[in-house]
Amino acid sequence: LIRQSKPTDETSIEDFVKIIDQRVHALARAHNQITDDQWGPAPFRSLIDAEVSAFVSDRQDRVHAEGDPVLLKPQAYSTMALVIHELVTNSAKYGSLSDQGHVNIAWTRDNLGSLVIEWTEVGGPPVEQPTRRGFGTTIITHSLPYDLGGTTDVDFARDGLRVRMVVPARHIVLAE
Repeated sequence: LIRQSKPTDETSIEDFVKIIDQRVHALARAHNQITDDQWGPAPFRSLIDAEVSAFVSDRQDRVHAEGDPVLLKPQAYSTMALVIHELVTNSAKYGSLSDQGHVNIAWTRDNLGSLVIEWTEVGGPPVEQPTRRGFGTTIITHSLPYDLGGTTDVDFARDGLRVRMVVPARHIVLAE
């Protein structure tokens, strides 16, 4: 995390430390969830709730999450913790949660048993394609394909960021 989070020339040491601290805490929250169950699968919804409450506690009512109960195995849970963390913090800084908009997070299982997650930002400032690719964007776009064999499609639509993620079935456990 530290090596990949290289700051830009404009980033102060204090801001750099804060970014690293937030990412480490995202992993720590995920680790706590999966170790509570003896390093077993943990609820995806809990991951979303933890990241939202940690970074946008005053705007939690503007994040709408909906889907059937599903558990992620530990590796997938840790990977998704970083991805959701980056999506939440980016939305709070630049997206719909920085303004008067909201975020819809919906998940379903496809016919192969994979988890399909749709992140949709609505009512925020106009979205522009980033001119530089930071570590946060790299986490969002590359973590699922490289760590889990899944996919991530990002659409910087002018009316709101849309991200479609697919976590392969081998990383999913149906909740009782």
